[in-house]
Amino acid sequence: MEQQITPNANKNPMPIPTAKENLPEMPEFLKKSKDPSEGGTEELKTLGWYNKYLSEKLPKHVFDREPTRLKYFFGFYLLAQACFFYAITTDIPWFAKLFLGFVMGVCHTGTAFISHEVLHGAIIRNEKLETFIGWFGFGPFLISPTYWRFWHNRLHHGKTQLNIIDPDAFPTLGVYKRTPFIKKIFPWTPGSGYLRSYLYFFFWFSYQAFINQLYLRFGNKLYNSCDHKKVSFHFYTQMAVAIAYIYMAGTANFLWLIAVPFLVQNYGVMSYISTNHNLSPLTKRNDPLVNSLTVTNHPFWEFVHLNFGYHVEHHIFPKVPASKNKIVHEELKRSFPDKFRVMPKWKAIKMLYKTPRIYNNKDELIHPETLETHKTI
Repeated sequence: MEQQITPNANKNPMPIPTAKENLPEMPEFLKKSKDPSEGGTEELKTLGWYNKYLSEKLPKHVFDREPTRLKYFFGFYLLAQACFFYAITTDIPWFAKLFLGFVMGVCHTGTAFISHEVLHGAIIRNEKLETFIGWFGFGPFLISPTYWRFWHNRLHHGKTQLNIIDPDAFPTLGVYKRTPFIKKIFPWTPGSGYLRSYLYFFFWFSYQAFINQLYLRFGNKLYNSCDHKKVSFHFYTQMAVAIAYIYMAGTANFLWLIAVPFLVQNYGVMSYISTNHNLSPLTKRNDPLVNSLTVTNHPFWEFVHLNFGYHVEHHIFPKVPASKNKIVHEELKRSFPDKFRVMPKWKAIKMLYKTPRIYNNKDELIHPETLETHKTI
């Protein structure tokens, strides 16, 4: 029987260093949440408010597109290809292939991050070229660029941490109780207390996208306006290429050149997505200083991961190249020293595994089996 490790109850807010439309099935606590315009006490503001306020304080060049960042796409992509074909055409020991597989995973993470910028319009201004780059960049994850625009740009950015609508937000206890699928996947999630939850970062990003594109999107009214024909075309052509790579790798190289990159690239992306949002409260009003978290990392990994951890900054200015996120970061620290939330990535991951991922209310997490509660950050 799998060992379950029960998190310790903690009624106090998690410590964190500071830098000094009507929607279907909206939970009651979200309908009742207050903000300043409604005479409440919570200092919730909108994306537009932050955008306008900070735009007046930031240098104009911050908002310029940066086509030269495509060098990262080509660098990561070509290096990954070189590793793959070198490994299948050269007689090298298994540990060399393991290293090359690890490098491939890091490169696939990089192409996903730069494609993320491209599909936001931060790098170039040509939708067809953006889609072309996105097809290759998200190809190792089997994610259609058209699906990504809808899933990430429209749903996630437009409705961040809004229960049910945001695909990256974890559900409330009520949704958990009436949804068999969520009950089944809960033991895999950080903070569930199950050993299998330590595998979550290594597969969930690809798994969620795969089942959504394969069939879940067709039965979900949130996806009614999604271009399903384009999504299907991109998705199935990416699958065809993936099958070709698996065939070329063969059974002898499957572990090193398919499985290892898959695990590394999923960890690279999912460990950021989880820490950037899944410790934060649910919000009715899309306030990125409340529903998002910036995580810092070793300078080497911040460079390789293209500043993706600077996520509050990105949610305020999604069309700003990530190379400028640290400029926005410094202005946020000056302008909102008590509200802007920053944390080392390792500490955020540690907190994820100390707290469950189901919401009891908008700013309280609950373990649905032990009923222990924990405050969000």
